[in-house]
Amino acid sequence: MMLALMLAASAALYAWGWLRVARAHRPFPRFAPLAFAAGLAVVAASLLGPLDGLSDASLSWHMTQHLALISLAAPLLLMGAPVRLALAALPARAATTLARALNSPPMRVVDQPLFGLALLTVVLYGTHFSPLYERALEDENVHAWMHVLYLVSGLIYWNPIFAIAPAPHAPSHPARILALFLSLPMSAFLGFAFYVTNHALYAHYAARPGALADQMNAGAVMWLSAGTPVLLALLWCVADWGARERRVGAAFDAADGR
Repeated sequence: MMLALMLAASAALYAWGWLRVARAHRPFPRFAPLAFAAGLAVVAASLLGPLDGLSDASLSWHMTQHLALISLAAPLLLMGAPVRLALAALPARAATTLARALNSPPMRVVDQPLFGLALLTVVLYGTHFSPLYERALEDENVHAWMHVLYLVSGLIYWNPIFAIAPAPHAPSHPARILALFLSLPMSAFLGFAFYVTNHALYAHYAARPGALADQMNAGAVMWLSAGTPVLLALLWCVADWGARERRVGAAFDAADGR
């Protein structure tokens, strides 16, 4: 119930901001509301739909649930440009305070791709290979906070990769590509560890039929499903880099022609 209320409140706040921006005739990407709605829908489907029940009975479905939050919901929410919407919709004083926070020294660190990658790596390995994962399977409150941790770490990881405006500390394209490349072995090694371990890692699943095969499937899900969004992001990043270089080149040519 609490999650449903939070999702509804997020949707209502976004709609309020979008209406304020539309009435003021301020520019805002047309696709952004659809992306944000899709992100909220992925969160709801992952945590409120049948997938949540399946994840309690199957480690591979549990892995799918977590990857949906990190690799699907987080990018879609960022593509909804909620920070840009907030800056445009909030009163001037509140918008100025938010802008200052975005330009603060701590945010310069958080907005670095390698920081996001390091955080996501610590979160994934720290939760899967510690008693915390088993505790979350038995305690709903711990489990809920783990979902929050996965979603937040996914947002921090993907934010500098896409650098959705406003992005005062937008990293260079080579830095983004490096972080994406480094994330491939990170998820692959994690999936490989699940795949080759010859005993059930979690007591919650150990007594269920086919527990070891299910664990191998979970490793395959991590290995393949986590890599697909990264490869797509790599293609986009390279294309965006090329488009930026063409724009810069055209600007220089125009300046020389004057």
